[in-house]
Amino acid sequence: MLTTEQKLLCALAHLGVFVGIPIIAPIIALLVSSDGFVKMQAKEALGFQIMMAAASIISVILIFVLIGIPLLIVVGIATVIFPILAIIKVVDGVDYSYPISGSIVRKI
Repeated sequence: MLTTEQKLLCALAHLGVFVGIPIIAPIIALLVSSDGFVKMQAKEALGFQIMMAAASIISVILIFVLIGIPLLIVVGIATVIFPILAIIKVVDGVDYSYPISGSIVRKI
């Protein structure tokens, strides 16, 4: 059973994208907590948010060949939906892993 502090720190890490500090929030959670579960969730959030930032940059560059517009829409939708799912799962006490970047982050 997760404590309220663990749930709060995990939610903070995943909520960073909605508060305007997408990469800083997981780093804060990593530095503040000594719990393994919180650290893993913060790493998951950090990896996902870095990947979404890179995908956004690539999509903006590809706008010149017109394929970037649909890619940017998909990246925007994924950037909103997946963190919401992560927050719901973590508050329920489930160890959430992002479907896109989770396997890569867990190996590191």
